[in-house]
Amino acid sequence: MKERSRSGFWRQVAMQHVPHAAMLPHERSDTHRARLRYHGLLIFLGQIALILLVPLFDAGQRLTPGAYVVVGMAVSVASVLLLGYRRLAIVLAALSTAACLWATFHIVTDRGVRLLPMTLFLAIYLISVVLSILQAFKSGVTGTQRIFCGAASFIMLGFFFAAVHAMIGMFEFASYVLPKELEGDRMVRWADFIWLSFSTLTTSGFSDLSPIGSFPLMIATLEGLSAILFPATLIARIASLPSDDPG
Repeated sequence: MKERSRSGFWRQVAMQHVPHAAMLPHERSDTHRARLRYHGLLIFLGQIALILLVPLFDAGQRLTPGAYVVVGMAVSVASVLLLGYRRLAIVLAALSTAACLWATFHIVTDRGVRLLPMTLFLAIYLISVVLSILQAFKSGVTGTQRIFCGAASFIMLGFFFAAVHAMIGMFEFASYVLPKELEGDRMVRWADFIWLSFSTLTTSGFSDLSPIGSFPLMIATLEGLSAILFPATLIARIASLPSDDPG
């Protein structure tokens, strides 16, 4: 009995000095998933907010308002953060801040000066689009959040192609024209590129702007193909998941 009590005592002492065991991979993923439980919903709501804010910022300007660009970059960085990429989100936040400062203190008409921050903004947004799409197709994501990530990615594609159209039109690589009844009334606005992009993405055709030339037509064609292929592949991915997949 004494030997048993001694062995039990020393076993307890040894357990107190043993470091906690490292989390197993599946436990780590469960904790990570719990921390980002509603990430898909939050990212989706952020994209919806960007659409709702367009009429508030649209005052007939040709160039995209700086405040709207800042909001868009904030939503993009927040999306990357919600997906769990903290270090990348910090880097993107620093780059977007630098680009905003560059655009603020270099308000000139030189194309090269404007092209640098616009290209950086586009790259940052593209990263958030790619990460959201990967999350939508990733295994181990709950069904509800997968659907929200897929829907958010679809909206992100619309904003991404809108930015591409805006850059092409802004730097006059090609031309975009309004209907004849509107040509004398107003100029092409930044919001026209957003409505052009989403009308192409949703195949609704309700847009006042039409692309002219092979380059913008190629961009519109790629966007139209994305509108068909992305939902089809996402639905196929969801259908291919095992029935015991969480969510």
